[in-house]
Amino acid sequence: MKKILISVLVLFLTFSLAAGCSDVKKDTGKAENTVKEAVQNEKVNPQKEVTAGTVVSYENNEIVLESSGEKVKYDFTDEKSVFVEGMPKDIKEGVFVKIVRKNGENYIYVVTQGKKEALEDRSTSILGILKEANDNYVVLDINGKEEKYTTSDKTVMQKFSDSDKAVRYNKDELKKGSWVMVLVDKNNEVVDIVY
Repeated sequence: MKKILISVLVLFLTFSLAAGCSDVKKDTGKAENTVKEAVQNEKVNPQKEVTAGTVVSYENNEIVLESSGEKVKYDFTDEKSVFVEGMPKDIKEGVFVKIVRKNGENYIYVVTQGKKEALEDRSTSILGILKEANDNYVVLDINGKEEKYTTSDKTVMQKFSDSDKAVRYNKDELKKGSWVMVLVDKNNEVVDIVY
């Protein structure tokens, strides 16, 4: 009789534990699904290491950037900020701002003028404002001077927020009046556009 009671008790405990574990698994699954749904519905905005784009507005310490076709908000009162280039007074509609998050601090670059830099391989890195995007070329405003560069089937594009992922050049993804970084080869053909 004792053996039967012990066996029943062991079976009871086993079933109780198994039922409890399945409830925990169900709850964990629910939590994971909730997080996935929140990310999909943009309720959770995961912080990116680099955010860059054209300033759309700046009021009450909150900056709104147009970055890769998205509107991104940044609040200076919420996070620790270090200005590497430019100052808060330089932030206004139409300038370029890059925010790099590292070790709990945000390093901010405020760029008010375009830049052209020759590289060792005779290519050129350009930061300017997009004036026109066509199937065969782009026109950039670099400090008031417009320059035209040829695009080809080798031209790729990357987002400021996701520079690891390159896609084929598509003029419809680019927004006129936004800052872009362009790499052109020695023949003035566009190799890469970061937008």
